[in-house]
Amino acid sequence: MDTTGENINAREMNAGEWYWVAKAVIQGFVPDIGCMAMAVYHLLASMADEKQRCFPSQKYIAEKLGFSRATVNRAIKTLAESKLIYIQKRQRYHHVYYLLNVGSNNHETQMLHGRNSDVKQGDTNKNYITKFNNDNVVEIKKLSEKDSFPSTREELLASDITKALNDPGNMTLYLSYAHKYPESYLRQILSEVKQTPVHKIKKSRGALFMYLVHLHANKHL
Repeated sequence: MDTTGENINAREMNAGEWYWVAKAVIQGFVPDIGCMAMAVYHLLASMADEKQRCFPSQKYIAEKLGFSRATVNRAIKTLAESKLIYIQKRQRYHHVYYLLNVGSNNHETQMLHGRNSDVKQGDTNKNYITKFNNDNVVEIKKLSEKDSFPSTREELLASDITKALNDPGNMTLYLSYAHKYPESYLRQILSEVKQTPVHKIKKSRGALFMYLVHLHANKHL
């Protein structure tokens, strides 16, 4: 056994022989999208051109990864819903996949645990709320339905919750949840609320979501 490392045939990053995936994708998305979707993302990344687009069929992806077509279809939908890819439909069976930009920060590129905002707080119009948590002051940007495309994972999560619950009036509250609780926890509750029949909801889906979040909150703080 070589203990010096001198005889290890380490890989070389020669042009045309490698592809890249942002560390922020691994750090911030894998726990939520799962390994199947991540495998599909890697394959798409390996085929992307200079415009970060590729054109493989789902059959081709399935054959390359050893997945079923159904698994590939679910994985692609997950990637699109997570805003990791954009799907451009040209024909019924011909889609173009674009790999979208994913923001990162020093913590994520160093592969540390935990998620942090990838956008500096510099609001000049005081468009934020101030939250006190264990003597730490946290500024959270106010969001509304008319805001531009979400720029952080927390804003994306809050936007998804708001749209799923059809509750734009509480978007800022959902943003505070996104900063406070794990994304997997909130999305699990959101899925449970969406699957609850209407006749079993006393007030609204938004109210049910808030109730369930606080019901099990202590386990996820």
